[in-house]
Amino acid sequence: MSTVIRPATREDLSALATALAPLPLFQAYKLDASALTERFHGALDRGEGLLLATGDSGPMGVCWFLTRGTFGTGAYLRTLAVSEAQQGSGLGARLLAAYETGCGSPPGGYFLLTSDFNTGAQRFYLRHGYRQVGQLPDFAVPGVSEFIFWKPRVRG
Repeated sequence: MSTVIRPATREDLSALATALAPLPLFQAYKLDASALTERFHGALDRGEGLLLATGDSGPMGVCWFLTRGTFGTGAYLRTLAVSEAQQGSGLGARLLAAYETGCGSPPGGYFLLTSDFNTGAQRFYLRHGYRQVGQLPDFAVPGVSEFIFWKPRVRG
């Protein structure tokens, strides 16, 4: 079986959270599998976009997003995470493309935040046409700045 990206279901959430909780990003924010499962349930309850990447070995990645809301017109990528075993495989790029496709062409473009210490993510988003447009010091936790990244929508 190849990797499939599809909408997550409630039945997926515990295994997804267990697969992703060991990632350094979630460890830095003290989000264990239980906390992630709760957050993913909340996303489904609110009708937010929650895509799962899965394969033979089970869940491998997630893309959590809002199709509108940033500055009233932009889409917002809340979380994109790929298991360590899949990093560098192109799965992150596939999930990012699924987010952009899933949001259509929002008038305000595509937004996300990435932590100042997450330099790998910063390089990833820059390679995919995003640019840093600001920062929010102490936004999520004291002592960490969240960098605001933005990609304008394609006008056609």
